[in-house]
Amino acid sequence: MHKSTDKRAVLQWILLGLTLLLIFTQSAMPPHLSSSESGFVVRILYPLLGQLLPPGADLEHFVRKAGHFTEYLILGIQVYPLWATVGKGQSVKQAESRESSFSLLKSLNQSKAILFVFSTIFLWLTAFLDETIQIFSGRGPQIQDVWLDLAGGLVGYLIGLGILSLYQKKKVQKQKETGI
Repeated sequence: MHKSTDKRAVLQWILLGLTLLLIFTQSAMPPHLSSSESGFVVRILYPLLGQLLPPGADLEHFVRKAGHFTEYLILGIQVYPLWATVGKGQSVKQAESRESSFSLLKSLNQSKAILFVFSTIFLWLTAFLDETIQIFSGRGPQIQDVWLDLAGGLVGYLIGLGILSLYQKKKVQKQKETGI
């Protein structure tokens, strides 16, 4: 592994840790502070969304649920590159030892499936812990929020996968063009 790759991995882990800290800090907030924070966002968004909402719509509820989804979307984007770098090289080395292109392709597809399952479990456990923290902060944990968080995390995971795939394609194309 190159030093720049090591630095990038360390930075990715730090960002993941900060994102988890933000998520768990939000859940540990007492109800009055959490409501105040949501109210602040509602006051900002109401001039933009107020005209689009039906009469009596609860914008604060929407803001809270969008916050859940967005936090986990960001977490999901961060998760794929991390797990991909952790597992990188293992499956390739195993497949190369079998000396078969088919084995290499099969092994890489299995690795992607394993990364997806591992990431899904990680995101679900994080969401479950997040809602559990709310029990101790005097707020009402909701199982539907665990599923909403997981959905946001998986959408983020797919976005992260797409971004990384595009980056890798551009990198391969540039290498072909320069002959490196």
